[in-house]
Amino acid sequence: MTREQIDALMARGEFPEGSAPEKLVETHISWVLLCNARVYKIKKDVKLSFLDFSTVEKRKYFVEQELLLNQRLAPEVYLRALPVHLHDGRYRIGGAEGELVDHALEMKRLDNSLEMDVLLARNKVGPADIDRVLKVLIPFHQRAEIIRGRVRAADLIADFADVGQIKDFCASTLGAAQGEDLSASIVFAKAYLTGHADLIKQRDREGFTRDVHGDLHAGNIFLTEPPVLFDRIEFNPHFRQIDLLNELAFFTMELEFAGHPELSDHLIDRYNKAFPLIRNDPEEQLFLFYKLYRANVRMKVNAIRVQQVGEAGERARRTDLFKRYFDRYMSYWKALQAS
Repeated sequence: MTREQIDALMARGEFPEGSAPEKLVETHISWVLLCNARVYKIKKDVKLSFLDFSTVEKRKYFVEQELLLNQRLAPEVYLRALPVHLHDGRYRIGGAEGELVDHALEMKRLDNSLEMDVLLARNKVGPADIDRVLKVLIPFHQRAEIIRGRVRAADLIADFADVGQIKDFCASTLGAAQGEDLSASIVFAKAYLTGHADLIKQRDREGFTRDVHGDLHAGNIFLTEPPVLFDRIEFNPHFRQIDLLNELAFFTMELEFAGHPELSDHLIDRYNKAFPLIRNDPEEQLFLFYKLYRANVRMKVNAIRVQQVGEAGERARRTDLFKRYFDRYMSYWKALQAS
C-alpha cells in the first residue's frame, strides 16, 4: 500500500472487531497501525538489497512467514494474517469483499511502557530483568534448529561492505575524514574475516549456527511476565540463520549503546555460564567483531532513513542516531584493532 492508501485506512478504514487506529508507526519496510487492543502490520512495497516486498503476492508470503516464525516465540501476540480490501471506497482489513490490495499481520497490542528500550531510557532495567529475558532466550537458542554451511567469511564480508553505500552521506554529514575512516574499516573487516575464516567455519561445524531471532535488541523485547521476544526476521533467512555470537552481539551492543555496559557484561556472563559460546580469546575477539558488524547495520539503516523521511524532526532524530551509532562503530573498530 502507498502512504496515501495507509492514510485513508487510518482515517476511514474498517478494522476487525470495530477496532479504531490510534497511531501510525513507520519503519523503513513496514507500516504499523496501533489500535486499542490490536496492532496491524502492513509491509511496504519496497525492494532492497536484502528483501523483496515488491508485489502483493510476495507481501502475502512474508506476512504468513512472519506469523509462522514469531508464533514459535510469542504465540499469544502473533494472531493471524488478514487480507486488505478496497470495498465501497473504503479500505478494510479482514473480510472477503472488494478488491484485494494487500495483506496485514494482526497482533495483540502490549503495553508500550513495558518495552525494554523505553525502560532502559528511564534506567528501569536491572540484572534481574536480564535474567528473566535469558530464561526465555537460552532455551529458545538451545532448541533452535542447527544450520550448517550458512555462515561463511565471504558472506560476512559482503554484508559488512554494504555499508559502503553510505560513504558519501557519512562524509557530508560528519566530514571527509570520517568517510575515509568508514572505507578503511571495510578494508580492515575484510582482512579480519579472511584471517579468521577457519574459526568461523569451525564454529559452524560445531553447531553454533542456528535458526534464531536475527533482530534481537531491546526494542524487540517486552518486559512482561514472562518477557516477550518479538519481530523475529522473516524476510531473509540469511539474517536469522547465524552464529549465536552474532545474535548476542546485537543485544549486548544495544545495551552498551543505551549506556548500560554493566547489563551487557551481566548478560554475556550469565549466558556463557549456562550455554558456553565464548571459550577462548579468538572467540572473544570474534564476539567483538560481531558487535562491530551489528553497529554497522544500525548505522547504515539510520543513514538510509535520514534520506527517506521528509519530516524535519524525524530527519534530525535519525541523523542523531546515525552519529551515535557511528561513534559506537568506531569504538569497536579501534578496540578490535588493538586486540
